[in-house]
Order: sequence, then C-alpha cells, then structure tokens
Amino acid sequence: MLVWAPIPFASARVWGAMLLTCLIAILCAAWAIASLTHRARLQQDVWNIARWPLLGLCLVQLWVALQLVHLPRGLLAILSPQADAWHILEGAAPISLDVEATMLHFLEGLTVTGAFFLAIALVNTPGRLRLLLGALVLSGTAQAAYGALMVLTGMEYGFLVEKYAGKGAATGTFVNRNHFAGYLVMCLAAGIGLLLSQLNQRSPSSWRERIRGYLELMLSAKMRLRVYLAVMVVALVLSRSRMGNAAFFTSLGVAGCLLLLTQKRFSWRIPAFLGSLLAVDMMILGQWFGLDKVVERLEQTAPDTEARVEYFGPGLDYVGTFAATGSGGGSFYGIFPYFQPENVKGFLDHAHNDYIEFTAELGFPAALLLLAIFLASAWQAWRALACRHSRLYQGAAFAVLMTSCWVLMHSAVDFNLQIPANSVTFAVMLALAWVARALPVNGSQNRELRQSANQIR
Repeated sequence: MLVWAPIPFASARVWGAMLLTCLIAILCAAWAIASLTHRARLQQDVWNIARWPLLGLCLVQLWVALQLVHLPRGLLAILSPQADAWHILEGAAPISLDVEATMLHFLEGLTVTGAFFLAIALVNTPGRLRLLLGALVLSGTAQAAYGALMVLTGMEYGFLVEKYAGKGAATGTFVNRNHFAGYLVMCLAAGIGLLLSQLNQRSPSSWRERIRGYLELMLSAKMRLRVYLAVMVVALVLSRSRMGNAAFFTSLGVAGCLLLLTQKRFSWRIPAFLGSLLAVDMMILGQWFGLDKVVERLEQTAPDTEARVEYFGPGLDYVGTFAATGSGGGSFYGIFPYFQPENVKGFLDHAHNDYIEFTAELGFPAALLLLAIFLASAWQAWRALACRHSRLYQGAAFAVLMTSCWVLMHSAVDFNLQIPANSVTFAVMLALAWVARALPVNGSQNRELRQSANQIR
C-alpha cells in the first residue's frame, strides 16, 4: 500500500484517493478478523503509549464528521455564527460550507488514521520495522529513478500520460515537483535511518582489518543502500524544488546534531557519515545534475516576487473568520475567493501553507490537537534517540526527527499534507516514533517503558 500510494498521481485524484481509502480499509478489516481469530494482537508496550495519539486522530475525524451534521439554525448560530450567516437556504444546515468536499476530506482523514493504526499494529518486531523502512527506500528509489529518467531523456511522462505540468523538472508519478520532493525527503530519511542502524561502531585494530572492512562494505547491502540514497538525492536536485532541497539539508543537519547530542561517547563515524552525504551527494552529484539551478532559484527568491506571499494575508483573514469551528474540511478552494482581494489574481485549490489550511477548514481546536499529536510524536522520537540502545530504533527515531523538521519548514510554503500519498506516508513515519520508543528488543519486556506508560495513564 505504501509503495502504491504515490504511483497514481500521488493518489491526489478523487479515484486515486478513494482507491487508497479502500486499500487501507481492507487492511484494517483483515487485521480485525485476524485479531478476532487470535492470529494477530497488538504489541502491548507500544499500544500503551501509542493509543493516545491514535485517539487524538480519531477525535479530529469525529469533528469533521460533526461538520457534516445538519443542525437546527439556532444551534448552528451558537456554534458557528459565520456558517449560519453564509448558508442561504432556510432550515437545518451543517457547519461545513461544502458538504461534498468535507465528505471527501473525512474519508481521506480516516485513511490517514487507518495508516497510523496499521503501523503501530503491524510493526511489532524489529524485523518488520526494518522491512517497512526498506519498503519506503525502494519506493523512493523507484520514484527517483523514473523521475530522473524522464527529465534526462526528455520523454516527460508522469503516470501513463504525458506530463502537463512541471516539465523540465523531475516529478516521478506526481504532478507537482514540490510534493515529489517532499516524498523523496521522507524516503531519504527512512534510508538514512536504516543506514545509521547498520553503521559499525567498532574501530578496526589493524590496517588489514581496515582493508577487509572496506572490501566487505563495497560488496554489502549497505553499499546498495548508499547507492539508493544517491539516486534519490539526484532526483531531489532535478526536481528544482527550492524548499524541498533546502528543507532536506536543514533537516539532515538538525537531526544529525540531535543524534550527536545523544551519544554518550563521541564517535567520528557519525559526523563522517553525515558529512559524506552532504559532500558526495551535493558537491559532486549535485553539480553534475544542476544544483546550481536550484541555488539560482533560491537566490532569485524574494517576497515581492512570490505570489504565495500575497495569499498569506487573505488566508489569515479566512482563519480569523472561521477560527472556532472552521468552514468544513476540504472547503478551502470554494471559500477562499471570498477573501481574495481584487488585486491578487489566480485560483487556489489549496493554500500554499498547511498551517493556514488546516486551521481555516477545521478551526483552532482541531488544528491544535493535530499539532499536539505531531509534537508528542517528535518528543517520543527524541526520547527513543536518547534512551534506546538499539541502533535500529535509534535509526528509526532519526528518520522521524528528520521528517518532522522537514514538514515544519515545507508546510509553511506548500501543501504536502493535503496530498494523500504524502499524508499517509507522514502518518506512518509519526507512528514509527511510538514504535521506536516502546517496542521491546527481541520481544523482551522493558520495565522503564511500562513505568512511563503508567505515568502517561
């Protein structure tokens, strides 16, 4: 499912989003049947702490469902005076000002929630955690290779059709190069975390052992993984996405610094590894594949030349008008034109800012709950990085922290989280924070984690 999600235009078409919803629903139903027949069960240590963010996601979806309920006009005027004033017809009316869009948003929200649940339910062994990270790496590599090939050959095909947007830039099977870049950053984070988990911490005792280690590295799975990362970096550069590239290297640096802070004994292997990613991938590969064009685009970026900046003020007015209850999930495209000044041209189907869009459509309470889930997941990833002794769990936590830093930056100027493939992948990455924090090593029970779960309860 994770590999399929980005293939049909990133599941950003209605049919693609609904197909993804059906896939998630089938997987959840299959797990429920397996659980009822005692063939599957939740890992208790993970469930004790991960059920709280899952409950938060369910509450958000419940709120979106309530936005669809037709309420008496008196009650609607109390809950959402703005929605009451905007409804033209008499009689009961919902909080949502676009019922069909909110229904679609509700189903997509259930998809994200289902993906989060499946991650904490199915990733119940270290082997499955490694398998999931590997699946993301293979998916990102396939997308990167396809996107780069289309640009370098000039064929310019997306998903089975000739590209009609983003020509001259790598987009894979995505439509928008920025969303393609965002997906690659998440897959790169998974790959770097997986590679960190395989990093050898023991220094060679002789030159013979050093040479033997180099030869073994050249023939090992780690070298293949390193090549996959290089392919994804090449495609990231070819996407020409300014914030995608800037957020990748910023998030890599921030997560790397956090990793170094958690090390009880300093080792040059970690900064050397992270430095090689920057030096080899950017200075060498990046120069071959047009890093200078990305830098040129960044240098030419100015607030007075960016159309997105013009939408920021009207977007805040939109948020202020529907601050308490929102205008309804998915309703941005239809409501925003009422706040768009005459001198600001263009039509937006999404705000180029996830923070504004979530708050405008869902209201401040729901948006704050989503923010709390994100911050709690990032905190659990930090705790896993600092407290877990397993290199695999530390690598997964590193991937979550890197992804979290990326989304904080990229969501300020784009709408990655409105794209089903990216939102589902992001939900799975957040779920891995709780898995990495609580999953026992080799099935052993961890007394400290049980005490932490008791404190949370």
